[in-house]
Amino acid sequence: MTIFYSKTNQAFYDNQIHTALPEDAVEITAAYHATLLAGQAQGKTIMPGKDGKPVLASLAPSHLHQWNGKEWVLDKAAASQLLAESIDNGTKAINDLVGEAYRHVTRFGPEYQLREQQAIEYKAGGYKGELPTQVAAFAQPTGKGNKEATDIVLAQAAKLRATLEQLGILRMKKLELKNLKTAAEVDKRAAEIVAAIQPHLQELEKVGK
Repeated sequence: MTIFYSKTNQAFYDNQIHTALPEDAVEITAAYHATLLAGQAQGKTIMPGKDGKPVLASLAPSHLHQWNGKEWVLDKAAASQLLAESIDNGTKAINDLVGEAYRHVTRFGPEYQLREQQAIEYKAGGYKGELPTQVAAFAQPTGKGNKEATDIVLAQAAKLRATLEQLGILRMKKLELKNLKTAAEVDKRAAEIVAAIQPHLQELEKVGK
């Protein structure tokens, strides 16, 4: 058995199976063929080298990279396109994640606002009189006293506003992406911003339950 490789077709041929070989077919050893297949199984890709023989390479960094027989390269136009795509994708990821976080709040937004306003007024009145309905709706099932329930409502409202403020600040960091020069820099910075948003999203998930 003799193994051949075609650069044009990027395929292997066995002379015992294939009676007709492509014109650019080059012979490789069975041992090298096995090495190539093992590397492919480990996540590498098989590409034609400059001499037409197959070599193991890392996967293409993007759909715009081109193989030059030795490495993956980007021309200037492709690099610009990839940068623009990375900025768009990073911006969308940041906006979508913050939007998801906001939905946990807006679902019951009017309720939160009314409860906070009632708590503010009840505290301003010296915690006297009948507990407002929305504060009572929290106090009674949790077994909290009037003052304690009111203070908890106000503390939670303050924490919620602080979280929303941080989310707003983090979302606007998407504008930093437009100042970066390469797609790799954009992807890295976008991932950092997304990672910073995640803890705030988790906090708001608790609010929405």
